[in-house]
Amino acid sequence: MADNAQVVPVEEPAATATTTATTTEPEEAKSSDKMESQDDNKPRVGTLVALVNILAAGVLPIFTFVLSLTLLGYAVWLLYMRSYDCEDILGLPRVQTLASVGLLAVFVVSNAALFLRRKFPMPALVVMVVILLLMLFIGLAYAGVNEMQSRRFPATRMWFKLKIMDDVNWNNIKSCIYDKGACNDLIYESPNEKPYNRRNMPPIKNGCCMPPETCNMDAINATFWYRRKDEGPPSSMTLMYGDEMMVGRISDCQLWRNDWSILCYDCRSCKFGFVRSVRRKWWQLGIFLIVISILLLISHLLIFMATFWERFKG
Repeated sequence: MADNAQVVPVEEPAATATTTATTTEPEEAKSSDKMESQDDNKPRVGTLVALVNILAAGVLPIFTFVLSLTLLGYAVWLLYMRSYDCEDILGLPRVQTLASVGLLAVFVVSNAALFLRRKFPMPALVVMVVILLLMLFIGLAYAGVNEMQSRRFPATRMWFKLKIMDDVNWNNIKSCIYDKGACNDLIYESPNEKPYNRRNMPPIKNGCCMPPETCNMDAINATFWYRRKDEGPPSSMTLMYGDEMMVGRISDCQLWRNDWSILCYDCRSCKFGFVRSVRRKWWQLGIFLIVISILLLISHLLIFMATFWERFKG
């Protein structure tokens, strides 16, 4: 019996080896796929890092520097721009000089922040954000698009209204307007065409040298007008000043005189005509400050993020 016994070979280890081989093959395939996907992602990450480095080192700083040059140009323009007639009575030339110095200071600080962005990124960003937000608020005040205007803040709409309503200030201003001969060309060279094209006239001439159109007067010449028959003066008169309606206590039609030294110099239309002539420069400054402060703020924020990204990847 012992001799007739046959030894049956056991094939289980081979089966288990085959099973382990089959189980390791998918794992190897998965690991190889992961390595390939990682290898595929490396060029993308490298491209992104290279793009961020280009932006942080070249494009954004150059763009910010070009933007800051507009500050320098506007500051020089304000310094050499001739002041309007009679605005020195209100001290506006001094305010104009201070505005120029402020723009030059922002130009210097902006470029200093660019130069020191790698050593002191966070302090540079904080300083620029504070300065640019302050410049934005000043621009909003000059442009008259916010409610934060103060009567003590010079060259804003409310400040001008306060100044021209002061009798002492206005007496000095109207004397200056008369001495400068604002109405002389209308007195000596009256146009022949009637009705006169008042829309093309400067606001001071339209408001100070002629009665308002609502008075319904007939003209002998540009500075001599008479009231039509059977028409009394209106009890009050409505004038537009910016977006506000101003109703005069005494009608400008009653204040009008055919005297060359009086004309409509005491009219509210003359006061607002003077303000429109002078304030236009400050309104343009306000629009410029709003635009340039927003652009510089966005540019410095992008430079800050690109610099930190470069540090993090480095």
